Amino acid sequence: MTSERRERLERSEKPPEIKQGSLYQRIMLARFWLPATIVGVVLVHQLSIVPLGGPRWEFWSVLLFYSILGPFVTFLTLTWIASEVRQREAAQNEFQRLFIELKASHALLGQIQNVTEQFVSAPDLETSLSAASEGITRVTGALGAAIFLTTGGVSITQSYDLDEAFTIDAAKRDRRFSLGETLEATTTIDGNVYSVLTAPLTQLGRIGGSVHVYFSQTPSSEQRESFSILSAEFSAAAEAASSRMRDLLTLVEVDRSIKAEGNLERLLATLLERMMSRTDALVGGVYLADETRQLRLQVAKGLSQVHSYRPLSSDDGFVGEVASKAEPQIASHLDPVDRIGPILERAASAVALPLLSERELLGVVVLAHAHPMHFELKSLPFLNLVAGQVSLAVRNARAYLQSEELAIAEERARIAREIHDGIAQTLAFSALKLDLVSRLMTKDMVKAEHELKLTKDTLRETIKEVRRSIFALRPIELERHGFVETLKQYCQDYDQQNNIQVELDLRDIPQLSTKSEAVLFRIFQEAMHNVAKHARAEAVAINVGTTADQQAFVEIKDNGLGFDLTSVTGKVTSAGGLGLKQMQERIEALGGDFLIETQVGMGTRVFASIPS
Repeated sequence: MTSERRERLERSEKPPEIKQGSLYQRIMLARFWLPATIVGVVLVHQLSIVPLGGPRWEFWSVLLFYSILGPFVTFLTLTWIASEVRQREAAQNEFQRLFIELKASHALLGQIQNVTEQFVSAPDLETSLSAASEGITRVTGALGAAIFLTTGGVSITQSYDLDEAFTIDAAKRDRRFSLGETLEATTTIDGNVYSVLTAPLTQLGRIGGSVHVYFSQTPSSEQRESFSILSAEFSAAAEAASSRMRDLLTLVEVDRSIKAEGNLERLLATLLERMMSRTDALVGGVYLADETRQLRLQVAKGLSQVHSYRPLSSDDGFVGEVASKAEPQIASHLDPVDRIGPILERAASAVALPLLSERELLGVVVLAHAHPMHFELKSLPFLNLVAGQVSLAVRNARAYLQSEELAIAEERARIAREIHDGIAQTLAFSALKLDLVSRLMTKDMVKAEHELKLTKDTLRETIKEVRRSIFALRPIELERHGFVETLKQYCQDYDQQNNIQVELDLRDIPQLSTKSEAVLFRIFQEAMHNVAKHARAEAVAINVGTTADQQAFVEIKDNGLGFDLTSVTGKVTSAGGLGLKQMQERIEALGGDFLIETQVGMGTRVFASIPS
């Protein structure tokens, strides 16, 4: 048995303590002083009053004394006890009343807690509004409730047990309330007067909606208090749910931007704007680390002037500290020594997040505000998550740049090889042929003319090959003309350059990002170049449209020689530098599909699709 339990048992075995001045204690004292007082009064009467007269006086004095003294003492005693009992009964009644009120309050608080748990644990904001409107109506005993909430530019309305007339009235009150007007405590609907309680819903420190409950009579103080508690709890829950929704939408937009934007600087600017909007930051910037780990300002927002700024090192203020520690930090009060760099030179508070790829520092994102303590610690996990997406974008962009540089190097080597093995040897062979022609002109004119004709034909084929290579290597102008117009112009030029009949079936396609358009057109361009160079086709059919699952597709079918697919997969086979494997990787990286169907002597079909 524990000592605590033993003490409880010992206390339970002891008689209850008597409070000082209690009714019990005063009665116990009266047992001693009341008899003594009576004896004293009797002695005074017998010794002082009775001897004053004769026997007749003695008889009447004794009779009167005892007939008055007994009832008088009894009256006083019972009156005193009755007074004490009355006070005790009043206290007991008050205690019972308070107990009943406490029990009712406990039951009410239980209802409030249950309703609060329902709308706080709701999986989405719409379900939360439904639970709140129903719960507020039931707890307050109202006729019905209507809730209006605007979050993320979307207005949501939810009512419970209210018909159309009440809902219209509530909508009018919400509009007036949002304009700052003072609302009446009553309203008239269909000729009947109803009492209305209204409470605001806050979003990011501003009024973002309101709650209205209707009563057939004036609500009691208990109903008002219940409504006040529930509306305040729901306002906090709705703001938290809206915050989660904003975070989710921001992440979706960030992911969409990463997939859609191929230019790193524009992508960083977009992601920075998302982070600044989420935190209400006034100034923001993205520093990227170079080969020497110097931080160079790549993108800035909110600066009044744009200058060329010196790079920062790990010793330079708040930004350098975050870069050296590789951990996100919030500075609620920036010291002058921390305000290094254009982003922080006028800031009072800031948040900085390192951009990391495994253990490598890619850069730092900095958000700043002119007021101290602007950034909240609870926003740090979300910002760090977005910073991770920014890191991914930077890493992918650098990897893409490296792959492009490698492709350019391979392309230069391929062009040099083709010039050496093709054009250069053809020209050298033609030069030898011309030397032969010059010698034959003095001996055999007919043979000289024949050799000269062969040399001209060879040079013409060489010129065509040079033109095909130049046509394939020329830059495309998608951003200027758009995907469809660029494709049309390419087909027209292709027909003229290669003497191959082109049939184009162009249908509506979904909206694509700039990056997706560039990849899809690059695949199309590569396939068309392969047709001109290898297929020996007379005609090529091109279909452009939308698949059943809403993907934009390009299909190229030729009637050429075809080829053995296994013998060329993975090779760089064209002027654009893309082999079949590279085509497939680029398409699948964007969530699309890539397919080649071919047989020797049966032509080739290339199919590529990309999600919108």
